[in-house]
Amino acid sequence: MSPQPTPEGDGPAPDGAPTRRFRTPLRGHAFAGPVPQEALTPGREVSLVREPNNPADAHAVAVWLRDDEQRAWRVGYLDRTVAARLASAIDSGRTVTGVLDGWIEEPGGRWERPLVRIELPRPPAPAAEGESLRATVWGRPPGVRRRQVDPPA
Repeated sequence: MSPQPTPEGDGPAPDGAPTRRFRTPLRGHAFAGPVPQEALTPGREVSLVREPNNPADAHAVAVWLRDDEQRAWRVGYLDRTVAARLASAIDSGRTVTGVLDGWIEEPGGRWERPLVRIELPRPPAPAAEGESLRATVWGRPPGVRRRQVDPPA
């Protein structure tokens, strides 16, 4: 199953406020437990839950959804680089929404991961020009490993 194309980037939310939209694959889906397939349909709203006491990552953000019987299921986690950027927004009380947007698979077909579309309202604009930073990378693409560079001899 391939994800449906959705608008990404900056743009107004339905209420007119500027919003950052992006899609990101989940990590740890294979270890999250037996989530029923019917609960993993695209378009289902997900909850982003901070786990500051997670021993693997202090910025961890778990992704949960509810099935038709209103049972809660953990689907996985946001990539740690995405979670590090969203953790402070979630902790500060900003509304961060997510929707299951489909699946992404490794080109060889060895694995599939749920793909989540996230909307993050932008904070009020800074007072002075040049104080704004624009993030363009939201996590590593699936299957991309960190390179280890050996020090020069």
